[in-house]
Amino acid sequence: MRSFKSHFEYPFLRKYQDGVMAYQYKGIECLRSPIDAAIQARAIWDLKPATIIEIGSHHGASAIWMADTVNNYGRQTPIFSIDVKKPQVTDPRVTYIEGDVMDLGASFDAFDIWSAPRPWFVLEDSAHTYECCMAALEFLGKHMQGGEMLCMEDGVMTELGVADNYGGGPSKAIEDYYAAHPGVFEVDEYYCDMFGPNATYAPNGYMRKT
Repeated sequence: MRSFKSHFEYPFLRKYQDGVMAYQYKGIECLRSPIDAAIQARAIWDLKPATIIEIGSHHGASAIWMADTVNNYGRQTPIFSIDVKKPQVTDPRVTYIEGDVMDLGASFDAFDIWSAPRPWFVLEDSAHTYECCMAALEFLGKHMQGGEMLCMEDGVMTELGVADNYGGGPSKAIEDYYAAHPGVFEVDEYYCDMFGPNATYAPNGYMRKT
């Protein structure tokens, strides 16, 4: 497994994080790293997902941004956004679902996401705890198909010095999942390293299903 060390050093990252936490899209709190927005927009263009699945809606702005992105590409891609609390915002292009990352199967059953067109692009951006990330990885590792992309966000919390508050967070979950399930996913270094080695909020977190 390659290093999870981010290209972002702490002095830069601390101020960058302030901007991320204040970022809005269409006046709605979005909390998106602009570098990762660029990476994900490129991945959506390259991979041409037939369905986008977001785990962790927050206030719903991220899903609206993705809907706008695919529309700008001339596509009509269905988007499902799952969170323990549905956002108040609505958008006809997005299906917001009240659901729990610890029981994704219930959401997939209730909205028949199993039948959603392939390939999928999945963004895991929920609670960021080790347990939640591992639950998502275990579920998605079983149900995603070869070539599909998973982005597990916010592993950069290690560089921010807060990963211990989340049981090790996304990076530890990814590392442990790879150790327990070799060959299920592979790190897509092209997207992880687009702006420098792991210059992303998702170090080693752009993962392609094998």
